[in-house]
Amino acid sequence: MVRARVCVFCRREPAQAPWIPFCSERCKLQDLARWVDGDYRVPAEPVTQESEKNDDETDH
Repeated sequence: MVRARVCVFCRREPAQAPWIPFCSERCKLQDLARWVDGDYRVPAEPVTQESEKNDDETDH
């Protein structure tokens, strides 16, 4: 069974192939704006200067 592709931003069916996985340039640009604004993040612990220094020492 073939699943219909839907826009990853607005969940509508893509209108034109050039924008897949989005349905339009508008959805593509809105998704990009969310990335730029930092709306999509991976949760992580804040990095301290001390932990960065320790990481540098173990790399050598």
